[in-house]
Formats: sequence, C-alpha cells, structure tokens
Amino acid sequence: MPQCWVQEQQQEYLARSRLQAACGGYQQTPEYVAPAIVDLTRASCSSSVAGLTFYQSSTKAVDTLDAMLPSPAPSISPISLQSHAGMKHVDAIYPLLDHHGKSRYEVHSSCMRALKSKLLQRLETAPMDNARFDSTLESMLPYIDVEGLQELPLTLLGRFPDRMTKEIIDKIGGNDKLFKSAPKEVQRRIWLSNPNKFRDSVIPIVKAYRTDPDIIRMAKEISIDQPTKVINQRRGHPSIKQLLDIVGGSLELYNYIGTYLRALFIQTNDSVYCTLRFDLLMAMHEANLEAITKVDPCHELVWNLDACNRTLSMDERRVENIRKFFDKVSRDDPVHGDIAMILNDPFTANMIASRLLVLLNEATQNGKTAVSDTTLVWTATMLNLGAHARRIIQQQKFRIPKVEANVIDKFMTTLSNCILDDTLGQLKQDADENVEYEAVEFTEDNLVALDDSEVARKLLCHYVLDKLTHMDIHALHRTLPNIVTSLGRNSPYDYQSVTLDSLHVTYQGFFHSVLEMLLRQQQLTKFLTNRKWQNVIMSDFLLPAAALDSSVHEQAVSFLLEAFRLVASSGRAGALGDVFFNLGRWLETLF
Repeated sequence: MPQCWVQEQQQEYLARSRLQAACGGYQQTPEYVAPAIVDLTRASCSSSVAGLTFYQSSTKAVDTLDAMLPSPAPSISPISLQSHAGMKHVDAIYPLLDHHGKSRYEVHSSCMRALKSKLLQRLETAPMDNARFDSTLESMLPYIDVEGLQELPLTLLGRFPDRMTKEIIDKIGGNDKLFKSAPKEVQRRIWLSNPNKFRDSVIPIVKAYRTDPDIIRMAKEISIDQPTKVINQRRGHPSIKQLLDIVGGSLELYNYIGTYLRALFIQTNDSVYCTLRFDLLMAMHEANLEAITKVDPCHELVWNLDACNRTLSMDERRVENIRKFFDKVSRDDPVHGDIAMILNDPFTANMIASRLLVLLNEATQNGKTAVSDTTLVWTATMLNLGAHARRIIQQQKFRIPKVEANVIDKFMTTLSNCILDDTLGQLKQDADENVEYEAVEFTEDNLVALDDSEVARKLLCHYVLDKLTHMDIHALHRTLPNIVTSLGRNSPYDYQSVTLDSLHVTYQGFFHSVLEMLLRQQQLTKFLTNRKWQNVIMSDFLLPAAALDSSVHEQAVSFLLEAFRLVASSGRAGALGDVFFNLGRWLETLF
C-alpha cells in the first residue's frame, strides 16, 4: 500500500475530527481507516498529491472558520444526541458510502424505514392488553403529527379502534390530511361518532355514480340485449367499490348509507338511488359480508331479483321464492319502503314489465281477461309497488298499493285487443304496403291510465318495443300516436327540475330505446327506404313528439345525424339520394 495514500487518509480523518470537535457532535475517530475500508475506497482518490493538498486546505479552512464564527456546538449537540450521531466509530463507514454514491440522507432514511417497518410489524401482531396498549399509545401519540412517523400511532389505533378516546377521535377527525392517511378502521370509528363527516365523505361518491354518463345511459335502456354484461359493468363501478370499502362489515355505516339514499330519493325522485341501493346490497352479498346480508331484510328479495335480471325472465321457482318472501313481511312493516326502492330500480322494473307483457300475451291467447289471471295481477302489483316507492317512504304508509282498476280492467283490455289485432294487421301489411291504416286512438280512460299509472306506461312502452323488434308497422301505426297524445297532455316539462317526474323519465327512456333500435341495420334500412315507415315513425310520431318535449327534440336530432353518418359510411350513398334528402328535410323541420 503506497505510504502517501495512507497519509492522505490520515489527514482526512484528522480534518474531520477537528470539524466534529468544533461542532460538538461525533466522538473522536481513529487516526487510520480499517484495512478493509482502505481497500474498498482506494479507487475514490484520483491523485495522492491532489488529495493531500485538498485535506491540508480543508484543515486551514476549518481553522479560519473557528476563528471567525461562534461555536455551533450548542445548537448541533442536542440534534446529535437525539439522532445518536455520536456513536463511537460511526463515521468510519462514511468513506465507503461516499464511494458508492450514497448520501447521509439516503442511509439514515433507509435505516429509518427498516426500523419503522419492523416496529409496524410488531404493532400489528404483538399481544396487547389494555395496560400495554395505553402505555404504547402514550409513547407514540406525540408523533401523530410528524409526517413519516404518524403511521405508527395510526396503525396501533387501527388495530384497536374501539379504544380510541373522544380526544383522539376529535383530533384525527378535525385534521383532513391526517384523517385521509388513517387506516379504514380508524376512519370508520370516526364516522360512527360523526355522521355528518360520514355524509360529507359519501356525498362525492354517490354524486359520481349519479352523474356518470354510462349509469345514466343504462338507466334509460328499456330493452337490453346483454343483461349480465350490463349488470357487471354497473356493479363494477368505482363508487360501488368505494362504498364497499368504506362500510367494510359495519352494519351501522351501511344503514347510514341506506338512510342517506332514501333521503336523496325522496328529494329528487331519481331512480338511480334505487339502483345504488340494489347494487350495494348485491356487492355485500358477493363480498360475503354476512354481518350485513344476514341482517338486511331485503337480501333474499334482491338475490332472487338479481337472478331474474341476469336472464330477463321470472321462472316459477324465482316467483315462488319472491312470493314466500312477501308472505314473511307483515302488512305495515316499514321494510316495504326499502322493498319498493329495490323494485323501482329501472333495470328491475323493466324486467318485471317485460314479464307482465308476456303474461298478458299468454292470457290473451288463452282467452282470459287480465283481472282473472292471478299471476298477472301479482306481477302488476310488484311493478306498481316500485312505482309508488317515493310516496310510500315520504308518507310513511307502508302498505302495498293495489293497481288501479282502470289499469287492470280497461287499459289492459284495450292492449289485449291490440294484441289480438296484431296478426290481422301483419297480414294486411304483407298484402298491400301502400294501404292506409287509421290509427286507433285510446279512450279517455286509457289516456288517464297513461297519465297516472307507471304500470300502464311501462306496459305500453314494452309492447311498442316488442312490435318494433318484429317490425310490425301496423301495430306501431295504431299505438305510437297515443304516446304522443299522452306526452302532449303532460307538457311542457322542465328537465332541470330538482324533482323528476316519473312520466317524463319513462318516456325519455322509451324514446331513447326506440331510436337506438331504429339504428339497427334491418330497422334502419326499412325506415329509410319505405314510405309507410317514414310516415309512421317521423310524421306521426317523432316530429310531433319533438315539438312537445325538449328531450325528445334533442334525441331526434342526434338520431338523424347518426343515421346520416351510417348511410354516408356505408359506401352506398350514391344510390340513396332520396335518403339524404329526407334526412336533411327532417333536420330542417326540427331546427
């Protein structure tokens, strides 16, 4: 080993020792470096002469600073003692760390992280009685405001949230930054003590769900082709996951959310809160949170309805299970309010309405009246219960309302007659496409039923969509003008109103579904190339409705623009000059 290099290192440590002595920090270090460290750090010197000159200059600089400045020892010494920087021979390792490009900060931070990790592990697993918990918490609470160390007391509190005192709850709850960094167990304990803070935490999550364009679009769709895909998309929404994480297994917090959703539903009549109520319970079911699902009285109902929604049908076994569920609910039980909200979920309500139409078709084919079919009446009652959810909760009258006699006796009879006439109308359509059909107007009683009953509206909407699916223009010609008449009897309507109107919400979804279906290739081709279809869809239905309702107007414009785009992109535009002319003419009418 070259003697000059050893002298270099000795000069370095002598200079470092003098600087430490001036600062009152580290203890005196050896005058030579251990052979292993010397070997590892040899490469860090570029020149022995330059190194010796540098350290001699450093020594003179220290002497000069000592003469010019007051001693910093009184300020640095306490810090050195607190951080254990005065440990004997600790700085013998620094040249090795310098050689590898590691700063003092990185080394100390790494040590701190390792120590904290070990301590956190002990805090999470060590047996702890009340006395040990109190003493440990007392020693750690001073660090709760220290960033980087606050995780220690928060972890301890997260393990034993029930032992949190009011003082600790108020301290963490009053500091938003500290609260957000706390474990969920600590947050739940604070939420239980402060429902207002819990509400403030839930509001943005629920709002994100309600205003999500995909959720809004799915709520409007009356006819769905892939129910399981829609359910999974809806239930996988970030808001559902966030609420699930917030609640955990806390029945009390779950009930808080239920109360909040009911209040919002009463205020707005927005069925999206019913959907959220439904999906949150099913999310609890799928997460196996039995502490909640075994207590929620609606779990059995939701579980059976979810199975029906996935198949868009109500088989006999599911119907029997739902009937048994209702048999166990007493007549004036407040749970009817939650049941009604669940049945008012748009997806569930439309599934029940489609089942009701199937039953009406079967009763008609078998020569039975609607009122004599008990299964049909029961299904209509379920749909009607959901439609009255807001009134039931608002008025606290927890009884299942009966379907209006006007709906069962008169409206369904008229619709049954339409079903019987469909076959004849289809034959006429096939025989002579140019024949003019006279629209059969509903009676005043039928129009009153559409004004007042969600059962009547949903049943008619599903009937029309079924006929559009089968491209029965005769049935559409008879029924579509009656929807325009019903809309006109209840116009104008302000869609910016805080409280939504069920009639306009249903019709808004109906027009959305009709226009989406008309954009399918088969229906669109027929609509664009057949004069009868154009008269029935545009002249008798869409244009008059758009003149009455702002939402229909907006949807009609979007529909025509999309139809124009589809035709233009088909590559057959040259052969469809009349199509472009008609689309342009209809758009001009709307504007």
